[in-house]
Amino acid sequence: MRMNITFKQYAPADLYIGVGEPETLEADSEQDDVTGFRPIGGPFLNAFVNNLHYLGIHSADFHAKKLGISSDDLCLTVQTLTGMSYIEFTAQYILLMATDLLKNRQHTELKAVAKRLGFASYSGFYRFMLRNGKGKPSWM
Repeated sequence: MRMNITFKQYAPADLYIGVGEPETLEADSEQDDVTGFRPIGGPFLNAFVNNLHYLGIHSADFHAKKLGISSDDLCLTVQTLTGMSYIEFTAQYILLMATDLLKNRQHTELKAVAKRLGFASYSGFYRFMLRNGKGKPSWM
């Protein structure tokens, strides 16, 4: 007997907490320790998003090694839990972070934002933003 099990798939916007959030007292009380993302209760996705949030955009091999699994397992699990490929999910999450950091000017220069997001150089960040339709990085 085959069972169809349905579960919620998480988009980056479901998980990311912006610099200005939480905006209400209710939301604030729900977040005992602000991690930068909303833990969903699933240990795998929580660990992966934590690494993505704090280490930035890197290859699947890099993040898989941090989790102690193969990159194939990482990509398959991200696809299953999010409905998005590893590349799609990480790009969208990093775009959310980039937009947030550029709006809130947490860093004094754009190179610092690029480094915070895991880019080896500002030019890589610049190309990433152009490729993803966000235009040239600038303070918003």
